Amino acid sequence: MDDDHGSTHSDNHDTFEPYLLTEFTGDYFGTYNEEDFEWPEIRRVMESDSETQEEDEDEDCDELGDGDAIAAHDAELEHGWELPVDPASQDIDFPGSEDVSLQPQPCHAERRQAEAPLGQHPTIEKFPRRGAGAPLHCAATTAFTSYKDKLPGSENIWAPFASRVDYEVAKWAKLRGAGSTAFSELLAIDGLHDALGLSYRNSRELNQIIDQELPCRRPRFKHEEIIVANEAFDVYSRDIMECVKALYSDPDFSQHLLHAPERHYVDSDKTVRMYHDLHTGKWWWSTQASDRKFMLPTSAYCGLTIQKELETKKRGATVIPIILSSDKTQVTMFRNKSAYPVYMTIGNIPKEIRRKPSRRAWILLAYLPTAKLEHITNKAARRRTSTNLFHACLRHILEPLRVPGEDGVAMASGDGVVRRGHPILACYSADYPEQLLTTGIKSGECPKCDVPRDELGCPDIPVKLRDLVAILAALSLVDEDYGMWTRACQECGIKPVFKPFWEDLPHANIFQSITPDVLHQLYQGIIKHLIEWIKEAYSEAEIDARCRRLPPNHNIRLFMKGISSLSRVSGTEHNQICRFLLGIIIDIRLPGNLDSARLIRAVRAILDFLYLAQYPCHTDQTLNLLDDALTRFHNNKGIFVDLGIRANFNLPKLHFFRHYVHMIKLYGTTDNYNTEYTERLHIDLAKDAYRATNHKDEYPQMTLWLERREKMLWHDKFVQWRLAGDPPVQDRLPPDMDYRRALKMTKHPTAKRVPLDRIICDYGATFFTEALARYVVRTNQPTLSAVQLEREAAHIVLPFQTVATFHRVKFHTINASGYRDPTATIDSVHCQPPRKDNKGHIIPGRFDTVLVNEGDGGTTGVNGYRVAQVRVVFTLTSHAAAALFRTPAKAPTHFAYVEWFTPFGQPEANHGLYKISRVIRNGERLASIIDISDIRRSVHLIPKFGPVVPREWTSSTVLDLCSSFFVNSFSDRHAYLTII
Repeated sequence: MDDDHGSTHSDNHDTFEPYLLTEFTGDYFGTYNEEDFEWPEIRRVMESDSETQEEDEDEDCDELGDGDAIAAHDAELEHGWELPVDPASQDIDFPGSEDVSLQPQPCHAERRQAEAPLGQHPTIEKFPRRGAGAPLHCAATTAFTSYKDKLPGSENIWAPFASRVDYEVAKWAKLRGAGSTAFSELLAIDGLHDALGLSYRNSRELNQIIDQELPCRRPRFKHEEIIVANEAFDVYSRDIMECVKALYSDPDFSQHLLHAPERHYVDSDKTVRMYHDLHTGKWWWSTQASDRKFMLPTSAYCGLTIQKELETKKRGATVIPIILSSDKTQVTMFRNKSAYPVYMTIGNIPKEIRRKPSRRAWILLAYLPTAKLEHITNKAARRRTSTNLFHACLRHILEPLRVPGEDGVAMASGDGVVRRGHPILACYSADYPEQLLTTGIKSGECPKCDVPRDELGCPDIPVKLRDLVAILAALSLVDEDYGMWTRACQECGIKPVFKPFWEDLPHANIFQSITPDVLHQLYQGIIKHLIEWIKEAYSEAEIDARCRRLPPNHNIRLFMKGISSLSRVSGTEHNQICRFLLGIIIDIRLPGNLDSARLIRAVRAILDFLYLAQYPCHTDQTLNLLDDALTRFHNNKGIFVDLGIRANFNLPKLHFFRHYVHMIKLYGTTDNYNTEYTERLHIDLAKDAYRATNHKDEYPQMTLWLERREKMLWHDKFVQWRLAGDPPVQDRLPPDMDYRRALKMTKHPTAKRVPLDRIICDYGATFFTEALARYVVRTNQPTLSAVQLEREAAHIVLPFQTVATFHRVKFHTINASGYRDPTATIDSVHCQPPRKDNKGHIIPGRFDTVLVNEGDGGTTGVNGYRVAQVRVVFTLTSHAAAALFRTPAKAPTHFAYVEWFTPFGQPEANHGLYKISRVIRNGERLASIIDISDIRRSVHLIPKFGPVVPREWTSSTVLDLCSSFFVNSFSDRHAYLTII
């Protein structure tokens, strides 16, 4: 049965003849980059049991193993043991959860209107005084030419190495290779050294070349002793001013550097501000503005006096915003060995560069002491000594900023342009314990404001930034009277810290500099609490049962053992759980017959706050959405008190949400100072460095290993410059909201010749021939009526018996300038029939659901879009296309057979998700052939489980067995932005 859209499918085939293919199917376990996997170079040609058929594996498939092994493992877990259904939960008189008498969710139309300007070119207001960030003069040389002058034998492009092979082997050994002993043993193989023509015979000789002949572009580490409490502690640090100059002069960043503040607006009338990079925030503008006292423009904050500003004191100042981050990390799994790195970067480098570890925009500034001070038996004295040690180390490390921050220093960028730079501490990025250590605030309190700890959960208490002037006055008493000093510090609400590092830094306010921390405040903070609250509110067995039965998707990790038994859950795992958390609790009943509407609204509000807080661009209007999400949570959080889960909400991390809007206005969006970036640096700059040592007196070895690695990385940039010359000048891109993506098909099909009966049987495309006939007629004669189309389609004879199929469709990002990044797969669609892995295990078929543009779909919103399940993606030969289409050149290159779901209606009142179901006519599923380019993205559907999930459902069958679904708008940021 079919209509002008196509035909339908209703049968579920219990038997199949699986293809012995190896297609990677595990990518729904999280976002990945292609370089994370090892793809095969040789494609396999395989035969089916019934007739010979070549199958050319696509370029993204695994060898028989990883992908299918994960899928096979999941298939086994689908039928594993789980707790039985509680019969009592099926008999409760449940009133339902769609009570809309309480506060409704925000209107999707209002949200679309608020977010419409995001990602567009803003109206820019330049800083009014032309001298701000202006060049002083141009140096005679650039960074690369200066480096070349210091390099011996620079007439040789590979110098100091003898040849390209000599250089490439050295680069591999230092950046990719095994340990130094293994490399020396490799070169000791008889004849290898001479055959390659190397200028070194072992690791020691290579290290000598790097140490003696490659110039240093980043400062070397110094070993110093810091005396605290009559005890010496080892500190390995770099000169912070040299680190600032190294970043500022890096030629990779020179054409991207930001030298002056700007105000960005979404409208030409300049009434609605836009915030993204740090230079669009109010801090930079205010720091450079005038000698008048200024008021932070928010009613929640008191006036803040800033020292005499740069532009008044010295015209032509270039602010160098210093961003610091510190965090102790484990470098071993079992020996409890830790390192305490301090990282730094500068806000002149755009956040799109800073957030990528491969761009090396962060520098390891120091390794702080990790002494546990166990010889101090008094715990209070031990904590006090540990705090003073931390501040003494940072005070010594940051001391070089004092004079340049006030008077400025000549700094040359990578292109040789010299400006007068003023390095000023802008942001300190850290988790909550580190924030308390940095500010000297007591545990349980807010490190930014003076709201009492027993009122942190109240959303109505005004927040006022801590009084820096009073605190500095109290701290200054340390050299006069100890008792007066401690009492004054206590009255100001801080610990008596001996000369904190930020006390004398110019233009710095540490309480203002503490920034939001998405990783620890949201994912490892409130989200972690929220998941625990939900597990207490509902049956853990029911939650786990729903997790096991979610359909797979590229952006969804399947927790086939549930989430209730997880321990030591990482931020990444909390991120993955957030993507389906709302959908799995919609129909579960609460104990005591309580209405679950408030709980669902509270969860929705927190998830809205989580996703909005991570936007790479904000306006005054979208920040109102952020405030609204927090307000909705506070309006509905009482359900957790009624359930006996919480007595209060005096959580410092929850309270800090009230500072997010102001901090975004001050320093730009949260991706300017996210601790996730520095957590990633731990791997390269702490853990890998430690593994390269002999684990004895490790810090001198770690710092030397890092210096050599940095030398090779910088020299590699220099070699690339000599080969390619200066890169072309690039225009500054507008803030990128990641709306656009490019569809990518592999060059060769997964299966070259699949018989039509297998298309019907294995792929489930029951009405494939009828749907294709309709598509051909509709393409050739688009003006025909439905009756005429039926008549013409009946006469179409397909001139083939096999088609080439593709088992995966990939999507790549497109940035604001239209550049496609082929290195990262951000989304994919699987349409693969059942098959066997190399151990003979049957792996169920996977047919993903997608968002299809019906012709008038926009950038955001669901108007003009419809959800469909892809059954098969195929292509026609040129001969077949010429026989079927009147204009073969205009025919699509790839087609998809899809089964339709109902159009989008209105989102549900409490959870805000769209509810859809399959389109069934006369017991059959409505299906069509579409152009593959009409697919916008994959879509994750969450089944409407009901009060108790049917135990016969599995992850691989739920799309066929369930009748209604919720469209998951939290599967990734792109879905949240577009499915509104």
